[in-house]
Amino acid sequence: MKPTHIYEFSDGTTVSMGPGTPPRFVTHPLTRLDGGTNNHIILSRLTREEWVDDLSEQERDESLSSFLQAGGSAEAMMLELRRREADGSYRQYVLGSGETKVSTDPDVNIRVGEHTYLVAPNEVFTAEAAGEVFVHY
Repeated sequence: MKPTHIYEFSDGTTVSMGPGTPPRFVTHPLTRLDGGTNNHIILSRLTREEWVDDLSEQERDESLSSFLQAGGSAEAMMLELRRREADGSYRQYVLGSGETKVSTDPDVNIRVGEHTYLVAPNEVFTAEAAGEVFVHY
């Protein structure tokens, strides 16, 4: 089975995942985020089902330039989606959870390693809620 996605952890470790990967392999690492040393996870979808080393340099760059990223801790994390737009440029978005009322007032601190981000309450995810997004991605 050739991979469809690459999971990258805070420490630089990467794991390939394919169509038969059990959802718990995608969701469990999110429960290990602590906001300190283990502070982010990046999931990239490959441009085609193939081993990373067998992709062209352009395909690798394109695959790793679009991603879903979780940063923070299992109790409070933010999700960002980076994608290629129709005009070829890349844009990065902070996702909202839909769990709470939409707020334009950022008042929740999310610690990601040495950095702290101020986000709105509806932009805060738990590992469980983020797991649903990661499995879908």
